[in-house]
Amino acid sequence: MAGTKDQKYLILLAGLPCTGKSTVSDKLYHGLKDYDLISQNEIRREYGYKKMPKNQDFALRETDRRAAKSLNGGRGVIIDSVNKFTFRRQQVYGVASCCDSRAITLECICSQEEAKKRMRSRPNSDGLISDPNDPRVYDKLSKEWESIDEDFKHLGVDHVSHVTYDSSENALEIVRVDKNNKKLIRFIDRIEKLLIS
Repeated sequence: MAGTKDQKYLILLAGLPCTGKSTVSDKLYHGLKDYDLISQNEIRREYGYKKMPKNQDFALRETDRRAAKSLNGGRGVIIDSVNKFTFRRQQVYGVASCCDSRAITLECICSQEEAKKRMRSRPNSDGLISDPNDPRVYDKLSKEWESIDEDFKHLGVDHVSHVTYDSSENALEIVRVDKNNKKLIRFIDRIEKLLIS
């Protein structure tokens, strides 16, 4: 990995609906200098989608293209999406690796009851997701969710760290990190300060 003084990272948010991803991405974007925020929903809106398309390929490719452009330009990246599948997270890890960067998967969690309570308080439509306040969406995505632990059963993820942020407890926990990488540990400490404060 690049040994520059101010290493930039690819921060991949992951988590079920209403676990705090958008709040976390906003805090990180405003608190970290030289970081770009890429929201897959915003990409869909930019392309004029009025509802969630069945084929997500264009949004995934555009996310990867923008992430690579930022990383190659010396900027860090925050990617905001559910990222429920191992194969998709692996693709993003590949982008980080090709750009000589490290990836941090920041998994947002909270209790199912809290997430569904938050969902029920959402507006009826956000202009893209037709049913943002229907708790059944949480149940559907929960059944499809693939554990981030699975990501580390594959080769080529030695540049990836995993932390969880419990948005109801306001607590960050390191799950997997290279403890010998002091710059990385300091950066995760910065993330924790931004989220907990």
